[in-house]
Amino acid sequence: MWNDYVEKNGSISYERYRRVFESENIGFGKPSQDECDVCLSYNQHSSDSSTDHNAETCLICINAKAHLERARKARSEYGKDDSSGSKIYAADMQKIILLPKLTSKQHFFVSRLVTFNETFACVNDPSEPNRVILWHEAISGRSAADVASAYLKHIELSGSDNVTFWADNCSGQNKNWTLYTALCQCVNAAWGPQEVTMKYLEKGHTYMKADAIHGSIGKKMKTEKQIVNFQDFVDICSHAGKQILPVVMKVTDFREFVGQQRTRKTKKCTLPLLSDICVANFKKGSRALNFKTDFDGHYQSVDFLKPKFSETSLPERKFQMRGIPSNKKSEILKLLDGVTSSKKRFWFDLPLNDSVADLVENFD
Repeated sequence: MWNDYVEKNGSISYERYRRVFESENIGFGKPSQDECDVCLSYNQHSSDSSTDHNAETCLICINAKAHLERARKARSEYGKDDSSGSKIYAADMQKIILLPKLTSKQHFFVSRLVTFNETFACVNDPSEPNRVILWHEAISGRSAADVASAYLKHIELSGSDNVTFWADNCSGQNKNWTLYTALCQCVNAAWGPQEVTMKYLEKGHTYMKADAIHGSIGKKMKTEKQIVNFQDFVDICSHAGKQILPVVMKVTDFREFVGQQRTRKTKKCTLPLLSDICVANFKKGSRALNFKTDFDGHYQSVDFLKPKFSETSLPERKFQMRGIPSNKKSEILKLLDGVTSSKKRFWFDLPLNDSVADLVENFD
């Protein structure tokens, strides 16, 4: 850190740097997100191994070494990635938020409204806002198509012809054929960018700027005794940081995206395993998935879409809100007896749908 400071700000002695640094009472800690199953298992294995243990032939040691090397490469790429001409975002979904948050104990025992925040924190442009794309389960769910719709909303708002996303390896959100199909359709739309790239951090080592945004929002939520409705949560996000910009998704912002990948193995081509991909790239005028399985490797290319599928048109928008079960709405309203009518109106206006699953207990 001293070397980095001197390089950027001019000469200063190490001892003076150390004294000033210590006077700021700065501490270091390892983010909890970086404690992964592979590393924990390997550490336990190492402590249990005998003195004659051969790490060169042990599968646990070999896999852990490869895992740590992938993590090192991804972190190095994330730290130096400036992708000239591209806007770069760390993308991640915050752990679900349940509304309302009240002071009464009863609200802990009621199934509350599941609220989603897909965060896009800009990595390489200090003037660019960190967008938090917000919706709740009465608008739409959290399927791959819903998350893909949030990505497209952000791409549209970014106004950039070249967009790069850093994400974790969650198959339900950031690495699936539905999202890849949606991104290919996006770049080939008339309004779409010229190029979109997805880059992935190694599982268990995924701490990035989006997590810091989530931390700021969580800290702000803890200072509020009550968060009665969705607008209260939007306001909290708005005041959680200077560069945080909430964007509320409307039902028409969601589209019925479906994975349109071809059969994985044919005589003409073989699709890569999603688990092997560390970079996925899509370019205007092309149906191809350009991908890497190693950050140090070269791009490979494959036409991943079904032959008869048209990548130049987007699927239909949704026009009907998802709704929530009637018993869920009635139980929440019982909690709000002492709340003003203006605050309660949000809950009265929520559409009902008894055929949908409660997303507190189910993954939609």
